[in-house]
Amino acid sequence: MDTSTYVDQGVSFLRDGYNSVNNLPGALLVALAAAILMQSWKQLLPISLLATFVYLAIQTLAPVLTSHAAFHLPQIMDTPFWRNAAVLFVGNLIIVSVFFFIKSLIFRRPAAKAAH
Repeated sequence: MDTSTYVDQGVSFLRDGYNSVNNLPGALLVALAAAILMQSWKQLLPISLLATFVYLAIQTLAPVLTSHAAFHLPQIMDTPFWRNAAVLFVGNLIIVSVFFFIKSLIFRRPAAKAAH
């Protein structure tokens, strides 16, 4: 495999992550809430990880709460679960970054005045 194959796979993974979060209204709401709670760019990774965890929990609990279905734990020992979680995490990184960037443009902090 040459370098372009790895780059194509990486871009495909980023595209899948973005599309997975962008096409799920609940995931967009979770990402928006995460961006609102975020105070600085240093928090991007932990906030995105938390947003991913929250969305996976909502996915698991929604059928129980809405239709009184039986509660089933997610299949955490299966590769598709972790691939889905990784794709959601990458998507959350992208979407939370965009939302936080917009938030930082709208709510700019005034520059500190220099002491005279």
